Amino acid sequence: MTAKPPNILLAISDQQRTDTLGFMGRTPCRTPNMDRLARDGVSFDRAICPSPLCLPSRASLFTGQYPHQIDMMSNKDTIEAEPLLTDLLRGRGYHTAYAGKWHLEPDEQPKAFRGREEALGLADVHGSPEGKKGERRINRWFDRADGQSSFDYSVWCEANGLPDGWPVSDDALRTHRVPSMSIPKVKRQAELTPDQTYDGWVTEIALRFLDERPRDRPLFLVCSWFAPHPPFKVPDPYFAMYDRADAPMPPNFRPGPDKPDSIGTSFFHRLWLDHGDDWDAWRDTVAAYWGYTSMVDALLGRLLQRLEDEAILDDTLVVFCSDHGEMLGSQGLWHKMAPYEECLRVPLLMRLPGRLPAGRRNPATVSLVDVPATILAASGCALPDRYRGVDLGPLARGETETAGEPYRHSEMQPLGDWHRIADFRLIVDRRYKYVWHDGDRSELYDLDVDRFEQTNLAGTAESEPVERRLADRLFAWMQETGDPLAGRAS
Repeated sequence: MTAKPPNILLAISDQQRTDTLGFMGRTPCRTPNMDRLARDGVSFDRAICPSPLCLPSRASLFTGQYPHQIDMMSNKDTIEAEPLLTDLLRGRGYHTAYAGKWHLEPDEQPKAFRGREEALGLADVHGSPEGKKGERRINRWFDRADGQSSFDYSVWCEANGLPDGWPVSDDALRTHRVPSMSIPKVKRQAELTPDQTYDGWVTEIALRFLDERPRDRPLFLVCSWFAPHPPFKVPDPYFAMYDRADAPMPPNFRPGPDKPDSIGTSFFHRLWLDHGDDWDAWRDTVAAYWGYTSMVDALLGRLLQRLEDEAILDDTLVVFCSDHGEMLGSQGLWHKMAPYEECLRVPLLMRLPGRLPAGRRNPATVSLVDVPATILAASGCALPDRYRGVDLGPLARGETETAGEPYRHSEMQPLGDWHRIADFRLIVDRRYKYVWHDGDRSELYDLDVDRFEQTNLAGTAESEPVERRLADRLFAWMQETGDPLAGRAS
């Protein structure tokens, strides 16, 4: 007898570090609803993102392939991949709905608004409702979609007599440099309640989609928030929820020796220097980031409560993840787009009573690229041959020790000449990470003994066997997947 397909809730935060998860006990940040998912389900404690950048990582999250395989390596691309995930779910009878940040196609906004953002260098920053020739790609993927456009949110604010709450619009939280990216400065969102922020608006859309769903069909609902992505313009009570004195300086606050040259030349190292190489300048940043994350947790709690009120929570596969992390000053860097643990590792929590165990902390190496395969397997769908990700269900249940091969990969290309970094590709197993930088120094870290990546073992005689093993497997993966840089790696 075939099991009834569960409802599926995929909840996605943006730029959330794993050390914000309360149950991990690594920071004062409190996340009771994320903790609940871990307590009632499975936490994959060593999950990585396929790219430490929004759009490429989200492309893998929905296609089961790595960014270079689907030509989605920058933040300005349009997804052209077939919507196999949702097409297969629809074939199983699912109603599909998407609320919030999508970011997989260019933004189509009124010309004046769009021109202002391009002038500020913001065109690659956030969500995007329209595709080429006005075709909404998201409408090929989902039966219903709303909340993708920051402009629509700004219009909603105006219609409700509220100031524009879109944090990216606040010039005080942007660098004077070009492009005008966000900076580590923080600000209280004094005029709005949490429910009136962009993320509160998105949550209301998701709740509306839940209320209006066809009751005779299983539901696949995505709720995708902007927080805790900078700029950190945070409403009360979350802005002042944490004491800046509780933010200790990380051991790797400044770059260690033997790093690639591109760390020192990076645009985001320059923004780090602008903010201050004294940790005291970063304490407010960290405290506000924790508060922003706790706000996301509360919004997640609203979704879980509604599912519980309707008595369908235990019949719903809940998947919570983030698209990538945040350097937050570590390694002398601000923002993301680096190969280090702070922005590579992501929360990945799953809950489905009766089909997934409760309270399991799994240490295997997994990736967001595995999420669509896991969703399809839970719904009873066969996995497409082109998927590189695998179903994490057997791993979660303890039926296997790894999810296929024991390696996962991540990749990054510079966003432009201004970025001043090298392309990189990396490979991780349960203990080591190897990073190949095109034209720059390689990196190798033993994460069991060097969690803060302060000792680069690449090029040392004692680590040569490990480096060779990982490099050979990384370069083979690049060849197997048609990476355009495969011919340059050796």
